[in-house]
Amino acid sequence: MNVNDFVSLIKEFKVLIDEVSSAKAHSFLSSCAGLLPRIYAAGIVLPDVQPESEDINSSVESPIKKLNSLLGQYDIYLEIFDPYVEEEPVHGSISDDLADIYLDLMNPLVTFDAGQIKDAIWTWKFNICGHCGDHIVDTMRAIHRLVNDHLPEDYEAHNGNTG
Repeated sequence: MNVNDFVSLIKEFKVLIDEVSSAKAHSFLSSCAGLLPRIYAAGIVLPDVQPESEDINSSVESPIKKLNSLLGQYDIYLEIFDPYVEEEPVHGSISDDLADIYLDLMNPLVTFDAGQIKDAIWTWKFNICGHCGDHIVDTMRAIHRLVNDHLPEDYEAHNGNTG
């Protein structure tokens, strides 16, 4: 997989998130379940490059409110943050995970589209190997369980109520 293939996956994710207001939760999460592992797999094999600048554009708006509204009562999940540390489960949020993934991928896309290719590639790889990758891996189990076990196909959150 090359950088252009990775960029295509990111643009597919952008469309998926940008159109979330007109989506049904089950269909949306099913699409995420297929796309997120592909983004992760492509991101970890991006080439190692050195950035040419320290300025990465961060002008992209978070989609968290739209995501939370779509997911409603199914947004919050339990997880063990670090499986190698014996600790109590913590609460995670699919809308927070997806919004952070979106920002970690879209901000470098703005940089990439502006012609700062090495800066964007370096930032994507850094994000996938850290913060963004954590969110992808964390939310995948929750999405998998919702799509296959808990989320009714006809579920619709009511008035953004998350409780």
